[in-house]
Amino acid sequence: MIHISKTHIVAFLLIAASLLFGQNGDLQNRFNQGLVFYQNNDLTQAQYIFSELCDSSSDNPLVTSALLMAAKTSYSLREYDQAISYCTRLIKDYEASRYRAHAYYVRGAAYFRDGNFGTAAQELTFAVEFAESEKLLKLAESTATNIVVGYIGKSTLNKIYSAYPWKQAHPILTIWRAHFARQTGDEGTAEQMLQTLLASNPAPRYKIIAQQLSAGETAQNKHVVRIGIIQPLAGYFSEEANDFLKGMAFSLHKRKNMQSVIELVLKETDGSIVETIKAAQQLLDDNVDLVITGLEGQKSAAAAGILQQANIPVIIPVATDNNLVQLGEYIFQANSDMETRGTRLAEYASNTLKMKSFATLAPADDYGNALTDAFANTVDQLGGTIVSQQWYYPGTSDFSRQLKSIREASFRFAYRDSLRAWGMDVNMARIDSIYARLDRNVRMDSDDNEGLTDFTDIAVRSIDGFFLPIYEEDIPYIASQFALYNIKARLLGGDSWNNADLLRNQQRYVNGVLFFAGHHVNEADIKYINFIRDFRIATSSSPGTMAIYGFNIMNMLLDGIEHGQTNAHDIAAYLKSLELYKGLGTNISFQKTRVNSAVNLLQFQDGNIYRVTTAE
Repeated sequence: MIHISKTHIVAFLLIAASLLFGQNGDLQNRFNQGLVFYQNNDLTQAQYIFSELCDSSSDNPLVTSALLMAAKTSYSLREYDQAISYCTRLIKDYEASRYRAHAYYVRGAAYFRDGNFGTAAQELTFAVEFAESEKLLKLAESTATNIVVGYIGKSTLNKIYSAYPWKQAHPILTIWRAHFARQTGDEGTAEQMLQTLLASNPAPRYKIIAQQLSAGETAQNKHVVRIGIIQPLAGYFSEEANDFLKGMAFSLHKRKNMQSVIELVLKETDGSIVETIKAAQQLLDDNVDLVITGLEGQKSAAAAGILQQANIPVIIPVATDNNLVQLGEYIFQANSDMETRGTRLAEYASNTLKMKSFATLAPADDYGNALTDAFANTVDQLGGTIVSQQWYYPGTSDFSRQLKSIREASFRFAYRDSLRAWGMDVNMARIDSIYARLDRNVRMDSDDNEGLTDFTDIAVRSIDGFFLPIYEEDIPYIASQFALYNIKARLLGGDSWNNADLLRNQQRYVNGVLFFAGHHVNEADIKYINFIRDFRIATSSSPGTMAIYGFNIMNMLLDGIEHGQTNAHDIAAYLKSLELYKGLGTNISFQKTRVNSAVNLLQFQDGNIYRVTTAE
């Protein structure tokens, strides 16, 4: 029943302890070493280090962190008496410690493992009382509720209630007491407790539980939130759709102790737009509170347009098409669209990197046009200049024509700026005359009659940034030819550049490229490592990218549902006001336009991809 997660507070401890670096460097290094052993399940070594730090000098600033980690390590080794001892020392000697509530939680878990259920319930109630984070508060509440309902009686609960002047834990204690009163037939007392609680304007989750109990509902009659899902489990994207559903299911597994019941209404399609529309029509009759559509933009738009008839909020989870949310005010796009991505990159390049002049080269299709337009429009608005825009068609492998055009436009742009700097007229006739004269001189000096655009020994330095929203398969061709044509500009890319192996193969040409992506995880991040581990344990499979999207979207929804948004109207209001949900590998914010405004800006440098910023 009780699980002490190895990552529940380790990351927090590491951050807090790192602030002390420089004052107690040796202690810091020793503590970090203990954390590494703990994370790698080398518990004996971890326990030795943490116990050593607990027994060091009294002015050791890491002593409370070490006490808590020593307790957690002892608990993991099933040395419950030792875990209780460390927690007791932390609680008794360091009353003001930020880890006090964590110590109560670990001590309660240890008492439970020893079979001392009444003391365990009381300790966990103290964890609720002193919890400073919502995560620990909910964890302690959930664990304590399981013990109170399943292992102790009314008299023991009354002793806990009388043991302390509870404040933060008072609402959940009242709910427990009302539950026992109703179980023993004392309806009047139960109703009085619940009405007093409701009159105190408690947090939404307590209000919902109290209202349900007041109406005579039992724990088995929790409020049901019905979420419709449309996914192509047959067809071209079936593998990705299944991965997405696994991510959603894993999120529900992690949040299985919620007060509301989540019911998924899955409508399978073959991936066709006709089947997608049928699925949306069926969900209209299924009394769902929310619908999550499939993975493709246009099919998701077709479903969303139908569901808007009933004011059912719709989340389009993955698609990046522009203008999807314009179909209705209840539509939300969880992945930033192409306009947002191109805009954010241009803003960062202009405002942060102080770039002023740009060239673009993009495929002549909807994808290339959408990204180039967003990027170029933003550059114009910020006072920059698009020196040259070039296009190519699918299957192109020779980009010499486009690159020559960029070189020529860059030379002309340089002459224009030079004339302006000298206070001279910058009409095109004068620029053309200067260019023609210099081009003629270069050809005369060339053995092969090469002009300025061909004579690549002359570098182009008048362009600050070269935006290439190109496809993955085109990168090897363009990267090498870009270098050949000696254009000295910072490379800027789109989401197709988010492939470390591909970039490593082209590193000599593309090192330093800056690009955007809707999603990015650092494979060395402990949160990601733990996610992979727990996902594999729960599903017997490894998560793909779509699983992370599904996990993030369901977690975002469950956050709102846990705070009382349990019907279509309230869920829509929650999503519209969502300022920032911090997910795995990305953030989600709908507050401005109902399109996720968070964009990951990444850089490839010396063989690795780094997140530069999550722009919003």
